[in-house]
Amino acid sequence: MVGVIHKLSYGIANYIKKSEPEATASVAVMQYSLYIILHSLFTAAIIFIIGAATGRFFETFIGLAFFVVLRLIAGGYHLHSSTLCTILSIALINAAPFVSMPDRWIPVVTIVCAIFVLIYAPRNFKGYARIPERYYPYMKIVAFAVVCSNLFWHSATIGFVSVLHTAMLVPQQKGGENE
Repeated sequence: MVGVIHKLSYGIANYIKKSEPEATASVAVMQYSLYIILHSLFTAAIIFIIGAATGRFFETFIGLAFFVVLRLIAGGYHLHSSTLCTILSIALINAAPFVSMPDRWIPVVTIVCAIFVLIYAPRNFKGYARIPERYYPYMKIVAFAVVCSNLFWHSATIGFVSVLHTAMLVPQQKGGENE
């Protein structure tokens, strides 16, 4: 899959560069951007296909949308392999609608995740996004509100997705030091 997306993004970047050589970025820059976009679209498409095949399309859509919104606002650590990221994303987002959580635990999980968001979000934007640090406190508040919205929705799927996202906010240890 990675090879196909890589070739496709390279072909599109070359086509764009040939069409507008002076008005476009380098092929490498365009290819990198296109790779990220195509990879994300491909992953989402597989998630939706599996969600539809399992009869949980709506719940899967909600889980993915919630995860994406949290990821954009609160950030989080990245896996070192796009293939591993794709496999885990597909497996976990498609598993989310099947996770059983007692009703009394949904508010508890939501509040715990919201506390983690207040402590750790936003995380890992430096080097990945061009968002000025002055906006980080606002991003923290919005991410907190998004997680707390599950107190209204009372969804086990959203609760599970919140746990997945919260796990990516906690600082990673490497060799005894924070990464």
